[in-house]
Amino acid sequence: MFGRIARVLPFILIVYLSLPVISAFMAVKSISAIGREEVFAAFAVSISSATLTTTISAIFGIPLAYKLARNPGRVAQIAEAIVISPVVLPPLVTGLFLLSVLSPAGFIGRVAENAGIEITRTFLAVVLAQLAVASPFTVISAKAAFEEIDPKLEFASRLMGAGNLRTFLRVSLPLAKRGIIAGLLMTFVRSVGEFGATFMLAYFPKTLPVYLYTSYLRGGVEEAAPVALLLLLIGLLVFAVLRAVGDGFAGTERSK
Repeated sequence: MFGRIARVLPFILIVYLSLPVISAFMAVKSISAIGREEVFAAFAVSISSATLTTTISAIFGIPLAYKLARNPGRVAQIAEAIVISPVVLPPLVTGLFLLSVLSPAGFIGRVAENAGIEITRTFLAVVLAQLAVASPFTVISAKAAFEEIDPKLEFASRLMGAGNLRTFLRVSLPLAKRGIIAGLLMTFVRSVGEFGATFMLAYFPKTLPVYLYTSYLRGGVEEAAPVALLLLLIGLLVFAVLRAVGDGFAGTERSK
């Protein structure tokens, strides 16, 4: 009796989690809406901003992840807690906090406005919102990858005359590449799907999730379903790339 129940339980969750995917295709009456100029503009904003966000996350997040992995201590724990906080907070809360400092009424926004720089309701605001919510995935994944590397390999590299930077580029990065790429892909897809913080900080220019929200308000599920399907397809594509890259590296490692 209990054995049968144990065998069925995993499939119940799979069936439930498949409902959004199935309903996404069932709810779409016509894909012609995807060809609208507004959808293309929102798609361009989402992809370009997510690409820039992922690039910034790589430049700043990977070195930070290495520092956190190689320098454990109280300071590192506090820094890691700060990095993880946007993940555990609702994105709307993160967006609200960002708005309080980046809007013209906030101290950073006021300084920027006096310098002739507008932050909110701009492409810059979209990137800043995505960066706050999505960059932790790069740091968390890269940190876990660096922690799996035997420090003796890095020590041996430095012992043979390589400096810290060369050791990082020639030893640490290649060994941690799977975790780093996984984190960057998660950052990208999380940036594309980001709504809460973006909605608070940059309603315009519209990203795909914001356009999805306005489409739903305008015409309900039928109007919003094509945009939702587009977001689903982007997510599935990134997942496929992640699996292909991961399996490729795994195959390389097995062949050695």
